[in-house]
Amino acid sequence: MYKHLIIPAFLALFSIQSANRESIAETVDNSKATEILQRADDVRSPWSDFNMIATLSYEKMREQKKNVFRVYVKDHIKSLVCYIEPPRQRGNLLLMLDEYLWYYVYSTQRPMRITPIQKLSGGASYGDLSKLSWSRDYTATMDGTTQISVKGRNYNTWFLKLKARSRSATYSTIDLYVEKETGYPRKAVVYLQSGKKMKTLYFTGFSTISGQIMNNTIEFIDHLESDSKTTMIFSNVVVRKSPERYFLKSNLSSISMDILN
Repeated sequence: MYKHLIIPAFLALFSIQSANRESIAETVDNSKATEILQRADDVRSPWSDFNMIATLSYEKMREQKKNVFRVYVKDHIKSLVCYIEPPRQRGNLLLMLDEYLWYYVYSTQRPMRITPIQKLSGGASYGDLSKLSWSRDYTATMDGTTQISVKGRNYNTWFLKLKARSRSATYSTIDLYVEKETGYPRKAVVYLQSGKKMKTLYFTGFSTISGQIMNNTIEFIDHLESDSKTTMIFSNVVVRKSPERYFLKSNLSSISMDILN
C-alpha cells in the first residue's frame, strides 16, 4: 500500500525539481542574452550624448543616390536627425522622443507622427537612424551559438532572438548574431509582424573614437526590393551634449534654422 503512495510522490517531486532546473537554466540564459545585447548596444552607441554625420548610399534606377544627415543623440534614447542632402529635403527633421517619432517638414513647418519602420531612403528605415540601440525596445533570448560569414570572414557568434516589447520598436522580431570574442554585432535579420523576412543588416565597419569602439558602417540588404543594397556610414563623431531644446517638439521650426545656419 505504501509503495503505491511513495512512487507517485517521488514522481511529483522529480517533476518539480526538473521544472525548477529548467526555470533556473532559462533565467540564466535570458540574463546572459540581456548582457550580450547590452555589449552589442555599447558598440553601436558608446556614449549617452554625441552627434555625427550619417551618409546613406544606394543605387536607384541605375543611378547612384546619396543622402546626408546630421544626427544628435541624447541619453542614448532621444535623437534628432536633420536632413542635409539632397537639397529638396534640407532642413527636414526627425525627432525620436519617448515612444514617438516625429517628422518635421521644413517647407510646411508642421511635424507629423510616423512609424520607425517606414522607409527613410534606400533600404534603411527611419528607425535605423533614429534608434541606435536595441535593449530598450526588445526582449532578448538565447538561441545557441553559430558560425556566420560576413564579407568572406567567419565569426563565431551568439545567436539571440529579439522580440519587440515597445511600441516604438522598429521591427517586430530580429535574429541577432553577436561575435563571441569581441561583443560586436555582426549580422541582424529583421522581420515584419507577419513573420516575413524584411532585411538583413551587416555591421561591417568599426573605429576607435575617444577611446571607444563604435560601429560606423552598416550594409542593408532589402529582401522586399530585389535584395538591393544600401550602405550607411557614420563620420565626424563628436562626443558632447546637445542643447535640451533640440529635443522638444515645440522647438522644431527654430531648431531647423539653427542647424542649417
